[in-house]
Amino acid sequence: MMEWFQLRPQSIAALAEFTLCLTLAMYLLSIKDKSKDGLLITGMFVLHTLYNAVSFLRNSAFGTDAYAPIVWVHSVILVILGLYNMFFCYTYRYNPYPGEMRVALVVSLVLMCGGMYFHQVGYPWTFPVQLLMALWFVIVFIRKATLSAQAQLEIAGATGSIHQASAPGKWSAILEELKEPATRDTKAYRAFTLWCLLLVVAWINANLGIFRITSTWWEPLHHAIYLVLITGIVINYMTYAQEKTTFLAKLVGLFMCLTLVILGMLGFMLYGINDPDGPVDAHTQEALKYLAYLIPISTVLIVIVFPPFFQKSLLRPLNYVLEGVKRVNTGELKVEVPVEVQDEIGTLAQQFNKMTDSLRRYAEQMESLVAQRTAELERKSVELEQQKMELQHTLDNLRATQAQLVQSEKMASLGELTAGVAHEIQNPLNFINNFSEVSAELVVELREGPVQLLQDEPKSEATSLLSELAQNLSKIYAHGLRADSIVKGMLQHARKSLGHKEFTDINAFVEEYLRLSYHGLRAKDKTFTATVVTDFDEEVGKAKIIPEDLGRVLVNLLNNAYYAVQTKQRLEGKIYQPQIDVSTHRLHDAFEIRVKDNGTGISEEAVKRIFQPFFTTKPTGQGTGLGLSLSYDIVTKGHGGKLYFETVEGQYTEFIIQVPVMKVDKGMLVTS
Repeated sequence: MMEWFQLRPQSIAALAEFTLCLTLAMYLLSIKDKSKDGLLITGMFVLHTLYNAVSFLRNSAFGTDAYAPIVWVHSVILVILGLYNMFFCYTYRYNPYPGEMRVALVVSLVLMCGGMYFHQVGYPWTFPVQLLMALWFVIVFIRKATLSAQAQLEIAGATGSIHQASAPGKWSAILEELKEPATRDTKAYRAFTLWCLLLVVAWINANLGIFRITSTWWEPLHHAIYLVLITGIVINYMTYAQEKTTFLAKLVGLFMCLTLVILGMLGFMLYGINDPDGPVDAHTQEALKYLAYLIPISTVLIVIVFPPFFQKSLLRPLNYVLEGVKRVNTGELKVEVPVEVQDEIGTLAQQFNKMTDSLRRYAEQMESLVAQRTAELERKSVELEQQKMELQHTLDNLRATQAQLVQSEKMASLGELTAGVAHEIQNPLNFINNFSEVSAELVVELREGPVQLLQDEPKSEATSLLSELAQNLSKIYAHGLRADSIVKGMLQHARKSLGHKEFTDINAFVEEYLRLSYHGLRAKDKTFTATVVTDFDEEVGKAKIIPEDLGRVLVNLLNNAYYAVQTKQRLEGKIYQPQIDVSTHRLHDAFEIRVKDNGTGISEEAVKRIFQPFFTTKPTGQGTGLGLSLSYDIVTKGHGGKLYFETVEGQYTEFIIQVPVMKVDKGMLVTS
């Protein structure tokens, strides 16, 4: 029943997230008399709990039949969660943009549905939409914070605590209010803006990782950020909640988050990033199983053991300090705060104002310094990366140019040699063909003239000899023509391409040569019909190729496919339906053309020699064996690509052309 289930480091991280969400959701559900914001946060964590439960199953089903359906369920829940987040950012506290919210939800739903339509396992196209939505969350909270700050300034102006200012001064005052908010609403909006910025970072990291732009370490970083996000939103809610919450809950939640982050990341730290398509060895499985047990056990221990411990050793002394601060606020200056421990809490009441002031200045200075250093490092990193890319691009161009020059020189030398040989052979071939034709005409004249004058017995013998002679002359002429075609094929194979690369619409190019090839075949054999199925990827676009050279390759592959289905049709008769499938696809940095037929396939003996010059599986006189060899050189040497095939004898053959859109390492091209 559970053969598909296999623990991986990703599973441990997802289990930690599920455990944290489940614990926080249970805590939120236990709060009585929740406000609207409390209900919104509770609903969000119920969704997060469901999402992480499915995420745990998804990360444990890599490489199995159960993975794809779980991914789709996971993606659907993620879409719902994204729409819920959109609803939350508008309706938290109050909603000044109800009409805009409805439009944003509809647009987000349409974009999500579009992303789901193009969704593929391993390439979730809803992720870019989620990133755009997260950026929009930041904008909405900034606008709500600005409105809240503006309202506070208007109230202060109405009461006379501040004077009305001009437009520039008004915006400066709003910015000052946003820096030091006076109301809980503004503080809450600012806190959730920072939370949304972290959400943007998480989605940027996820998009860079899922579309294989960054290294595989994006996934551990994603899980770590996600655990912080979960804890952050609960802390924001509890800090600015309208209903009563407890500092103890925040303290236990923070400790639980830290513990689960460590446990969730422990699988990656100990066993690295597991290959999703590969099996997990038994030793790792056993270790991960104990780590999985440790997560819920640790959570239960933290929830049960730590509240009494914190209450006794920390919160009770803090409550004494709090009572002392309240007495000071009432005007009672001579206050002795009882402290049960001799540590920082014992001097907190006396040093509170001085300490917070010095810490604030120090934190601002450090934050500014870190920001400057970070900006400088980022700038230098970008410059180094740009220099690296420019150097790599120059090196690739040099290598490509060198390879093309070497190939051009080789082909030029071979062309000169072949042209000389062909010229020397062509004259004797012309004599053979011409004199065989003349001799055949003489045989006809001899048969119709002098032979008719012979008596019956000599006439019969002479006629028989003339028939044999005519057959021999016909064979001489046919083989002479075949030799002539081989010589021309050698010239074509060795000649240097005079074409120039130009940007070409690949789909239109393939469609044109497909039409020309089919009509050319129909002109030779009007009885032949075949179903031609096309599947052109609209993302292929234009690429720089030599159209006439690549067109020769495509025509050769199509002619071979037509020949294969014709041969099979002659063998199987009317019950067989010939079909040619032609498709284009866009890969990472390349485009792909596939030509597939349901013909005779290629035998095991021919597979190893299929691209060798002068090797052919066609009957004598019907092929020179140079077509695929020439095609292979055009694709690999002329365009820096790959030409390979897949076949099952008696069932099908599929040739695949892969050509890079720009000069890249051949190892990046996908070969199935």
